[in-house]
Amino acid sequence: MEANDKKFDLLQKQIKGNVLYNELSRSLYSSGASLYRIKPQVIVQPKSRDDLVTTIKFAREHKIPITARGGGTSRAGNEVGTGLLIDFCKYLNQIIEFNPEEKWVRIQPGIVLTNLNQQLKAHNLYFPIDPSTKDCATLGGMIANNSSGPHAVKYGTTRAHINSLELILSNGEIIETGRKPLYHGISDKKSSIGNLEKQIYLKVPDTLNKYEKYLEQERPFVTKNSCGYYIWDLLTEDPFDFTELLVGSEGTLAIVSEATLKLSTIPGKTLSGFVYFDDLGKVGEATQQILEEGATMVEIMEKHILDLAREQRPELAEYFPENTEASLFIEFQEDSDEILREKFSRVRKRLLDDNNLAVNMLEAKNAEDMQTFAKVRSISGPILNRMKGTRRPIAFIEDAAVHVSRLPEYISGLRKLFEKFKVKVAIYGHAGDGNLHNMAILDLRQQEDVKTMLALSDAVCDLVLSLKGTISGEHADGRLRTYYVKRQYPHLYDAMKEIKAIFDPDGLLNPGVIISDDDNPLGENLKYGPDFSIVSTDSSFDKIALQEQIVTCSGCSQCRDYCPIASSSLEEWTKGRGKITLLREITSGKLDPAILEAPEFKEIMDSCINCKRCLTECPSGVDVPWLAMLERAHFVKKKGESLTDQILTDTSLLCKQGSMLAPIANFANSFGPLRWGMEKMIGMEAKRHLPEFRHQTLRKILKTRKPVDGVREVVFFLGCYTNYNDPEGEGLAIFDVLEHNDIKVIMPEFKCCGIARISAGAQDQVMDDIQHNIGLLKEYTERNIPILFSEPSCALAIKTEYPRIVESEDAALVAANSFDIHQYLMTLYQRGDLKTDFKRMDMKVGYHAPCHLRSLGVNSEPIDLMKLIPGIEVQKYSDKCCGMGGTYGLKSKNYELSMEIGTRLFDEINSSDVDQVVTGCGACGMQIYQGTARGSMHPLKLLAMAYKGETIPVKNI
Repeated sequence: MEANDKKFDLLQKQIKGNVLYNELSRSLYSSGASLYRIKPQVIVQPKSRDDLVTTIKFAREHKIPITARGGGTSRAGNEVGTGLLIDFCKYLNQIIEFNPEEKWVRIQPGIVLTNLNQQLKAHNLYFPIDPSTKDCATLGGMIANNSSGPHAVKYGTTRAHINSLELILSNGEIIETGRKPLYHGISDKKSSIGNLEKQIYLKVPDTLNKYEKYLEQERPFVTKNSCGYYIWDLLTEDPFDFTELLVGSEGTLAIVSEATLKLSTIPGKTLSGFVYFDDLGKVGEATQQILEEGATMVEIMEKHILDLAREQRPELAEYFPENTEASLFIEFQEDSDEILREKFSRVRKRLLDDNNLAVNMLEAKNAEDMQTFAKVRSISGPILNRMKGTRRPIAFIEDAAVHVSRLPEYISGLRKLFEKFKVKVAIYGHAGDGNLHNMAILDLRQQEDVKTMLALSDAVCDLVLSLKGTISGEHADGRLRTYYVKRQYPHLYDAMKEIKAIFDPDGLLNPGVIISDDDNPLGENLKYGPDFSIVSTDSSFDKIALQEQIVTCSGCSQCRDYCPIASSSLEEWTKGRGKITLLREITSGKLDPAILEAPEFKEIMDSCINCKRCLTECPSGVDVPWLAMLERAHFVKKKGESLTDQILTDTSLLCKQGSMLAPIANFANSFGPLRWGMEKMIGMEAKRHLPEFRHQTLRKILKTRKPVDGVREVVFFLGCYTNYNDPEGEGLAIFDVLEHNDIKVIMPEFKCCGIARISAGAQDQVMDDIQHNIGLLKEYTERNIPILFSEPSCALAIKTEYPRIVESEDAALVAANSFDIHQYLMTLYQRGDLKTDFKRMDMKVGYHAPCHLRSLGVNSEPIDLMKLIPGIEVQKYSDKCCGMGGTYGLKSKNYELSMEIGTRLFDEINSSDVDQVVTGCGACGMQIYQGTARGSMHPLKLLAMAYKGETIPVKNI
C-alpha cells in the first residue's frame, strides 16, 4: 500500500474533505446493509462540489473505480466497491435552497430523508417517498435506487418527485439536467457545453431510437420499477430531459452533487386498520378491492411473521391472531373523518359481507390506536432480524414486483416454489403495488444453502417475468440482481449497455452494477458465506454468545439515527454498525486481533457512551454497548487505564471526598482557575457545571429520622447522586412517598454500583464491590423483599451488567428481584394499593426520559404517576439522549459533541412553557442545566410534594 499511500496523500492535499485509507477505515466501509463484503482502496468524504470534481478526476487519472455511498442502507449491494468510495453523509448533507410557495427544495445528496422532512414540516410540506430506512437513508441513495415505500400506491417512486439533478460526469464535467432542446448548443462553437455532455445529447437519443421497437415490448407491466435504466418516455417530446434516466441508475452513469425535489402537502386526516385472512390466496383479490376504494397504503404480513410477532411481542398479541394466514394493514387519507369512516365501511362490506374474502377487520378508533397500529405495521423487519439461530432472513428475492392484478398468481406461484425448494420464507411488504418482500430463512455459511439461494433466485425470476413483472420494484439491482437484468430485458439490455458506455466510457462508475458480463456474481463476495470462519482472538470475543451477537447485526444502519454519537458526528466508526463490522473483521481473521489493544481501536469503542438505546431501538437487538465495554475491558487489562478514567469513573470516592469537604469542593468546582487546572491535569471540562456536594448525606439525615414500620417492606438501593448531591430532594422524597404508603424502607450498607467503572472497562477493579452487593441483596431476594432503584444507571448495573460479569445464579436472582421505583409504584396503583390522596398542583411539567430508564423497559410509568396528581399537566419531550453519557460528558475532549447531542432536547425545553423540568436521572439533570440553565427534579420529588401539599418547585441541580 506504500504507493497508494503517496497517491492518496496527494489527493488529500488537493481537497478540503477527508481521505481515509488505513486498514480500519477500509474495513469499516467494506460492507453495509447488503449481503456483500468488498473492501475499498480508499474512502473520500468531500466537503464541496470542487472536492467531488477533483476526486472524480483523480480516480479517472489513476483508473480507480468509483462508488458513491449514502447511508449504506442498500440491500442490493451497490453501496460497496473495490476502488474509491465517496461518503456523502459526513459533509454534503444540507438544504441549499427552499421555495415553499412553489413547493420545491434543492438539497445535497447526503441529507437524510427524516432530517429533511423535519425541516420542511413547519411549512406543512414534505418529501412523500417513505422507505422503511427513512431515518438513515440519504436522498442521494434514494435517487440512485429510485426508492419508494408503503405510500407508493399514492405517490409513486422517487423518480416522480425529482425536478432536476446537478451531476458530475465521469470526466469531471458539471451538468444540470432539466428540459432542454434536444441538441441544445451542440453545433454552437461558442457554447460552454462540455465534450462528454455533447456526446450524451448526441448519442443517447440515437440509441433510444435504435431500440425503439423493443421499448413497450419489454416494458414491465408494473406500477413501479427499479430494474435497469429507465429508458421509456424520454423521447416522447422535445425538449429532452434525461433526469428520469439518471434516477435509479445507482451511480453508474454520473455522480449526483445536488438535486431539486418536488414537495407535497402533508396529508390532513388519516385512518388505518387491519384486515385478517384465513387463506393467503385471497389476499390478492382483496388488495385490488381495497385499492378501488382509494387506499393510500396496503401492506401485507403473512403467517410466519404473525407467529414470530406473537411469540416475541406478546403485549401486541391481539393484533396477531392465531390461525391467521395473513393480514393487511390498510390506510386512507382524506379531508374529513366522515369520508374516512365511510370508506372503511365500504371495505368491510366488500371483503367480509359481499365476497367472503376476509375473516375480520380492526379499525382505529382514535390517535392512540393509530400509533399502535403503525408500530404493529412496521414490526416485520425487526421481528425477522431478531430470530435466533444460524439460519437468518436473507434478502435476495425480496424486491420483485408484479401488477396488483397479477398478485394472486404471484403469491400462488411463490408458495409452490417455496414448497419445491423446502425453504421457509416470510412474506411482508407492499401488497398495494405487488411488491412483496420475501425473506428466505437460510444459513449462507453452508454451501448447500448458497446453492438453494441461487436456484430459488433463478426460479423466482422466471416466475416474475412470466407475469411481466420486474425483478426490482424499489431496492434496485446492485450486485444482487445485475445478473438478471439481461434476462429482464433481452434486447433493451444492449441499449442500456450502450448508454452506460456513452456516460462512462472508462467503465469506472460503480462497475459490476446494472451492466456486467460476470457469470452470476449473486453468490460471490458474501459477508457471511461458506468461506466465513471464526478465529481465536485471545479475548472475550472468543465466546460463542458474543460471536452470535456480532453476526446478528444486519448492517441496516438504523443506529445512524438513534445512536446519539453517530447522529451528531456522522462518522461510520461511531455507529453501532461500524463497531460490529470491525469486530466481525477481527473475529473472522480479516483484521489482526492485536488491533484490540491499539489506541485507535479503543477510541472507536469509546465513542459508545453506554446509553443502551441499542437494547430498545436496534432492529436486530444487538447489544453494542456491552461489546464495546468488553473491548475496553480487554484494552484496560492489557494496557491499563488513563488517569482521566481512573479519577472520573471512581464515582464513590469522588462523592465521598466531595461530601466530606463540601464547602471546599463546591468552591473548587465553581472557581475558574482551579477548574482550568483540573482540565489540564485530569481532562475534566472546565465549563462543565457540576452539582453541589452536600455535607449532610441522606444516610446522615436518616439517622435522625424515625423509621416507619409498614405493611410491606422494600430494599432501597441508594445511588451516589441521591446520597451525596440531592439527599433533601430525591433522597427524602423516596422515603416520604414509600412511607406515606405504609412501606418500610430498608437501606443496607451497599457499595457503589460501579456502573462508571464497568462502562470504562475497569470491571475487574470493582469486582469485590459487585460481589459484595450481590451477596447483600441475595439475602433480601430470598425473603422476597423487592429491591428498588431511583437512579436508572444503578438499576442498569444490577439488572443488566452484574449477571453478565459474574455469570452466577445469585446475580440472576438478584437482577430478577430488582425494580425501578416508578414501575413498583405503578404496580401498587394497579393493585389498588397506592394512596392517591395527592393535593392539587396546578402546574405544567416537562418530562425527559433517561436513556437507561428506557433500556430497563420503563416508559410511561413516570408520566402515569405524575398524572395521578390533580392539576398536573405533563409534556413529554422527544425520546432523544441528552448527550451526557455519564462520565463521557465530563471529559473536555467530548464536551462540545456532548452539548451538540443535547441541542434538540435543549431547544424543546427552552421553547416549552413548563413550570418545572422533571427527569429521573441526576446526570441528565446536570446536562439539562448546562444547556438550558434550568434546574430539574426527580418525579418522586413531585409526588412527595403533592402528598404534603407543597406547591413551590425546588430548583434541584
